[in-house]
Amino acid sequence: MTSVDWTYENDVATFHGELSVFTIDTAFEKKTLHSFHNKNVVIDLAGVSKIDTAGLAWLLCLVEEANKTKSEISFHNIPPDLIKLAKLSAVDLFLPTKI
Repeated sequence: MTSVDWTYENDVATFHGELSVFTIDTAFEKKTLHSFHNKNVVIDLAGVSKIDTAGLAWLLCLVEEANKTKSEISFHNIPPDLIKLAKLSAVDLFLPTKI
């Protein structure tokens, strides 16, 4: 069974597991959007073992929500598979990164 776990502390959300069609559902989306609403957040993806188009879409949803609320979101430790997927989908420029 696939799963995704996350913690949120000091404006850093750390994810472990899969960000995929099997782990991202409506409840997950609502909980994360609510947790990050109107906050400046760093999303640490170092523990993500797999990501698919559903995971990419969810990340872009976070970026869109941050833009709407004039907050800031950035991604740290982006997995190489996500970079490839974002480039293939021509959305890599929409993923703000934090060095």
